[in-house]
Amino acid sequence: MRRIIYILTNVILSAIIFASCSGVDEENTVNGFEYVDLGLPSGTKWAASNIGAKVPESTGSYFAWGEISESNYTEAECETCNLSVSDLTKHEIIKSLRLTADYDAATYNMGIGWQTPTKQQYEELKTNCTWIWQDKPSGYKIVAKNDKSIFLPTTGYMSDGRNLNYANQGFYWTSEVESGSSKNAIGLGFSSNEYNIKSYYRDGGRCIRAVTLK
Repeated sequence: MRRIIYILTNVILSAIIFASCSGVDEENTVNGFEYVDLGLPSGTKWAASNIGAKVPESTGSYFAWGEISESNYTEAECETCNLSVSDLTKHEIIKSLRLTADYDAATYNMGIGWQTPTKQQYEELKTNCTWIWQDKPSGYKIVAKNDKSIFLPTTGYMSDGRNLNYANQGFYWTSEVESGSSKNAIGLGFSSNEYNIKSYYRDGGRCIRAVTLK
């Protein structure tokens, strides 16, 4: 059922994209979603806001890893939990340790051309930009060498229907599974004094800041 819904959704999105000729609807947007070109070496462009957020300061939607819609964030509801890397690959949930398009919340919710960032893309953001903590609204302003910037707000994370650590921490998924684990995937976590890429339980609801190479 997930695959059928995904295909139908993308048929509609493809028609819209075709009508606009290229998928880039206007300057600095893809499928109507704004991106910021930070001038990164890879050419990666970052969405201006989280999935489900209308402005950069809002948290937007929360997803368990590999889920394309919100849930109650329990292990029982998480389709990818308790699956080994080989099982995830067998069921075409991942390919080369990364989510396939069918299971990528960024692609599903924002259309073809958008995806959940890889670990390497977050590493590039750490290496090539200056991260400046802000208190109001709380989060990191990430400034590139070309003086353009994005803002990652604090989000907390969802577990069993509750939001934890909302005020002082941010948690964002990458598209990559933790190799050798049947429960964990890779994400970005931060507070006012650190920002690191770590391993987290897949059933936890975390935000996603999508990327595009268009």
